[in-house]
Amino acid sequence: MNRRTPALKALATFAAINALGLALLHCRPALAELAVGAPAPEFSLQDVDGKTRTLAELRGKIVVLEWINPNCPFSRRHATEKTMVSTEHRHPDVVWLGINSTRKGHSDHIEPAEQKKYDADKGIDYDVLFDPAGSTGKAYGAKTTPHMFVVDEQGKVLYNGAIDDDPSGRKNLAERVNFVDKALAAHQAGQAVDPASTQPYGCSVKY
Repeated sequence: MNRRTPALKALATFAAINALGLALLHCRPALAELAVGAPAPEFSLQDVDGKTRTLAELRGKIVVLEWINPNCPFSRRHATEKTMVSTEHRHPDVVWLGINSTRKGHSDHIEPAEQKKYDADKGIDYDVLFDPAGSTGKAYGAKTTPHMFVVDEQGKVLYNGAIDDDPSGRKNLAERVNFVDKALAAHQAGQAVDPASTQPYGCSVKY
């Protein structure tokens, strides 16, 4: 019996590791990899006032989607620095929407009234939509807050990635390359978007 004990222990350990690996795999959100040029997934989400907004109603317009989480330091830093608001104001013909995909029950989840107050405090003048089931975030493959997507007039993805090239926030604002600003300016000038995709950074979306 003693001779078999180490082998049995090893087998039990191997089984436990496999079980843990499978459990972690199943716990991960199923995120799509949304390619540039692909159709942007449709959505129907409510804003902080309970009004339903859809992507379909915006066909013919350029749309920027920003995954947002007021409890994420990265998202909050950009709100404080007015990164998104100032970019939005430079492109007045663009529709800018924030999307909060934090699930209910998570410590980062806030109710629409709290989001509305946050928006007012930070000077956020664009609509923020709620996606508590995470279905829209997962359809887009939104990984971080912020994670940015630019959708063209035909409903196709023009840009997918980070807001800028400064994850640490150490550069002066004038030194940063604002990828969304570049994408919008290029498209509106009839030029190719370059880069059309970058690696998003920030806190993980709390699905």
